[in-house]
Amino acid sequence: MGSEKIKSFFIDHLNRLYCAKSHLGERLPEIHDEAAFADLKQAIKETIISTERQLARIEEIFAIMNIKYSFEKCQTLISFLETQFASLQLHATEPEFRDLAIVTYLYQLDSVELASSNILQVAVNNIQDPQIKSLTNEHYSEAKADNALLLLLLKKTAQ
Repeated sequence: MGSEKIKSFFIDHLNRLYCAKSHLGERLPEIHDEAAFADLKQAIKETIISTERQLARIEEIFAIMNIKYSFEKCQTLISFLETQFASLQLHATEPEFRDLAIVTYLYQLDSVELASSNILQVAVNNIQDPQIKSLTNEHYSEAKADNALLLLLLKKTAQ
């Protein structure tokens, strides 16, 4: 596969990741106060900080590549994420189920992020910029750690 095709592939997935992270950055503050479980509140707070750092890292990659992010191909993903977010209201009056719904929403978002991070991890090997590789590796490591935390929260919340 040509380097321009790989670069385009990488950019498409970077855009997708930026889209998901932007959604998360926008929606997390809205659900922070809704959580009843103290560990979940703390995890949301930490995820807000992590999301800001991850968005800055992705923006840095875009800047290095001299491109701008685009939500043009993200409409299906945005619809999916908004539907998942809206479903949180189904359990708004039941704290235990609301917390479980919040963790489920976060886990679904995390799955999108982890999938895109895995793909970026493979595609970045064909990009000859060590800084982009480093930033992508940092993001991937953080995404795996976030995933492990969410699995733990899911287990605790469901008990």
